[in-house]
Amino acid sequence: MSETKAAPTPQEIAAHALTRAMEYADRAGRFAAHDTAHSLRDNGAAITVYSGLATVYAEIAKAATALASNA
Repeated sequence: MSETKAAPTPQEIAAHALTRAMEYADRAGRFAAHDTAHSLRDNGAAITVYSGLATVYAEIAKAATALASNA
């Protein structure tokens, strides 16, 4: 027998997405924390990717929060 798992609530989605956004923003910050031009040049792609992921997850959290508020 398989159990049917309930769909996550908008609040759960928002909390998960916000957690991910913070994790990715932290990773981008760690890559950007290097204080030499050489390190920043080498880490530019990682900074861009992690910043982008943080933005996407932050937007998901914002949309889920709006959905929860309108429900």
